[in-house]
Amino acid sequence: NKMKFKSEETSAAVSSKKDDIVFFDCEVFPNLFLINWKIRGEGKPIVRMINPKPQDIEELLKFNIVGFNCRRYDNHIVYACLMGYTNEQLYNLSQKIISGVKGCMFGEAYNISYTDVYDFASAPNKQSLKKYEIQLGLKHHELGLPWDQPVPEELWTKVAEYCDDDVLATEAVFDYLENDWTARKILAKMADMSVNDSTNSLSTRI
Repeated sequence: NKMKFKSEETSAAVSSKKDDIVFFDCEVFPNLFLINWKIRGEGKPIVRMINPKPQDIEELLKFNIVGFNCRRYDNHIVYACLMGYTNEQLYNLSQKIISGVKGCMFGEAYNISYTDVYDFASAPNKQSLKKYEIQLGLKHHELGLPWDQPVPEELWTKVAEYCDDDVLATEAVFDYLENDWTARKILAKMADMSVNDSTNSLSTRI
């Protein structure tokens, strides 16, 4: 009986999104999957999810999540974790996405984000997060760990700190690209589509 109540509760919560914008970033190693996220706003703490379970992902997806180039990468990793992929399967998926293997992404995953900062950036502002970290004078670590090797457990915190920087940078770039964000919102309204749809598909619709 208790189990039944739990599932009812979950489905009710999912239908009503929390209003908060949450910035997130993932790191994927053969033995380590990390999602770091924070609610928008100065001084809000960063939450680190180390090897999260599908139910942890369900909780995260109650927020309006915003990433950097997440439509082409992070969304699919997060979605695969939601579907119960193991660390090794997540790592293999990550490698396929990075290598540009056709057909490895999930149609449903594109729209789990609220918006994608890299995608709404106008052409002159399209550059990597690393470049933005340098341009905006933000803290950034070079991790210096091989992506294809398991990470020793004593270094997991180091990876998490590296991921923290990327979450904070994503928020800073979001704020910096305020005009591009406004333009995206107008475009989405004109097209009667979402702010997460790509600039390309919005323009096509209009």
